[in-house]
Amino acid sequence: MKKQLSFPIVLVIALILIFLGCSKEPEKRKEKKLLTLKVYTSLFATEQFIKNLLPDAEVESLIPTGVDPHHFEPSLKDIQKLYSANMIIYLGDTDVDRWVDKVRDELNQRGIRLIRLQDSLSMKSYTSSKELDPHVWLDPLLSLEIVKLIKNNLLAITPDKKDLIEKNFSNYEEKLKEIDRAYRENLSNCAIKDVISTHEFLNYLSERYNFTTHFIVHEPEDEPSPKKVKKLKEIIKKNRIEYIITEPEGEKIAKALSQEIDVKPLNFNTYHTKTEKDYISVMKDNLQALAKALKCETKNVK
Repeated sequence: MKKQLSFPIVLVIALILIFLGCSKEPEKRKEKKLLTLKVYTSLFATEQFIKNLLPDAEVESLIPTGVDPHHFEPSLKDIQKLYSANMIIYLGDTDVDRWVDKVRDELNQRGIRLIRLQDSLSMKSYTSSKELDPHVWLDPLLSLEIVKLIKNNLLAITPDKKDLIEKNFSNYEEKLKEIDRAYRENLSNCAIKDVISTHEFLNYLSERYNFTTHFIVHEPEDEPSPKKVKKLKEIIKKNRIEYIITEPEGEKIAKALSQEIDVKPLNFNTYHTKTEKDYISVMKDNLQALAKALKCETKNVK
């Protein structure tokens, strides 16, 4: 006849089993946390770059959706969110995200890897001020430098995913080089060399591909002076310019000037905000807009 276990013994065994089950759960959560890389970035382009190199990385924006990055001031809650990151990518001393520098030491002390693009890229100042021009991602070769930086830092954090990262980097590197070749080929034989843009976002592109940009205002919310409008009219007439390159934020000012002068707005995606289109597709669309504005003899953009 089998002896029945007394109630206290059964209770002790049950408690041990519950304890063992609970002790495994944090291990699972810890393992998941280590396997999922969490990255914060201030640029939508760099979100794309990271996901192309490591698709399972968790990437979030430093700046809330729908907020103008030029005027964003983080709350204590916004800063505390960054403590959960493995890596943070930001521009540096620009009006987009210079606030990160204020908490840089604290983030470093917490072991968070910081990629400050200003420290590795040759960044230009605006022609209208001493501020650094943040629009580096609109130059495909500067974007390639950013992707290399991201790759090297990802390898340092996740060496176990080296083969995947290296493979994805090689594929994306070739796409960026193809974009560069397309810009060189399609912008090399153009009837004019001058472009009018709504605000100052084409500095890096114009230097790379040898055209001149004249902007209406420094920032989209600014108003052009009568003197500036007069000068632009002279440039438009002299160079037989037919289009104004405009981003969504500058549509109002582009429309106002186009009504005053016989020029048409031509859409350009500055990639400031999230869009369904990937970076490569947007850069191809932007090339077509520039080629049209510069009256270039174009080849097929693959």
